[in-house]
Amino acid sequence: MRGDSPNGWQFFAATLMIVIGAVNIIQGLVALFTPEFYVVGDTEMLVMGYGAWGVLLGLWGVVLVASGLSLLSGSTWARVFAIVLACLNALAQLAFVMAMPVWSMVAIAIDILVIYGLTAGWPSKAARENSGTTAGMSAAEQEAYRSGYQAAHEAPRPARAPEQTAGHPTERGRPAG
Repeated sequence: MRGDSPNGWQFFAATLMIVIGAVNIIQGLVALFTPEFYVVGDTEMLVMGYGAWGVLLGLWGVVLVASGLSLLSGSTWARVFAIVLACLNALAQLAFVMAMPVWSMVAIAIDILVIYGLTAGWPSKAARENSGTTAGMSAAEQEAYRSGYQAAHEAPRPARAPEQTAGHPTERGRPAG
């Protein structure tokens, strides 16, 4: 299934997924190449060392970026996929909280925003079917809407300078001559 076009919530969630994915890639590269950057030692990490976390977070970031890009298609599968990935990313950040507590909490908050944007802000099927601007208008109302829309999008007419109109005697209501 596919929606008509991405709406504001879809762009919002897609942007956050791309950003959180890019940050995960950076976080993974830092863990891989400069593990001394993090606060805790290797023995305090959950399950794996920094090198393994670096590779995992880097690959995971690529998947999150791809998911964010797929959200722009408006597909239902992309929406469900992104929700699952945001949930899993929040859990992964919980595992990384000992190394970077503030960033992990920020990442979890962003994941929650993504989940909210993908669940609460997605248009229903009925709303997509009735999303036309002129839906429910009579033929006369639709014609008036179209003519107003066209007039609003025409090239603007150049305005006359005040000197050209104010000093001319025919424009003040006096006869010329």
